[in-house]
Amino acid sequence: MIINKTDYSLYGCSVIVLYMGITDMIQTCKQLIITFLLIIVGLYGCDTSQQTATDTTSRVEFGPNENEKQFGDFIIHVNALTTDQLPADVARTYKITRSKSRAMLNVVITKKTDGEQKPVTGTVKTVTRNLANQIKNMSMRELVEQDAIYYIGDTPVDNDETLIFDIDVTPIGETGQFALTYRKNFFTE
Repeated sequence: MIINKTDYSLYGCSVIVLYMGITDMIQTCKQLIITFLLIIVGLYGCDTSQQTATDTTSRVEFGPNENEKQFGDFIIHVNALTTDQLPADVARTYKITRSKSRAMLNVVITKKTDGEQKPVTGTVKTVTRNLANQIKNMSMRELVEQDAIYYIGDTPVDNDETLIFDIDVTPIGETGQFALTYRKNFFTE
């Protein structure tokens, strides 16, 4: 004999619970809690973006006032700024939105040849996050000028927000990848 019928709602999914007494109700609640926990654990286990973004085991970190790192004959130059600091004609030429609340990452790969640093092409990928580990969308693109090759990307930034750029650089013709981490605090006000 059914004593009561209750409709429980869990994240938009309705669950109908029929129970005949307090024992059945307690058992049903336990099953719902276990199911809910299994769903949460399953969803968290499928989220690979956080695992990728926080993997810093073999990364070379830039110091607070450091903007370049050397790997053999290769030197990786990194800089980040708000896009309002770009001259208007440069921003227009490269279709970059000038704004205090947009951060731009600039990466340059050079190789020492005959005592000089010469720009080289390569592949530059980045995962950008803030201190709360929130991933920021940033795609890098190559800009080629007469005597320079730049890899740039931009993303929104808040006032007093620190962005952490996990940068993977592979110079053309090289099989090895240079993994770096660069941090920058932005002030937009």
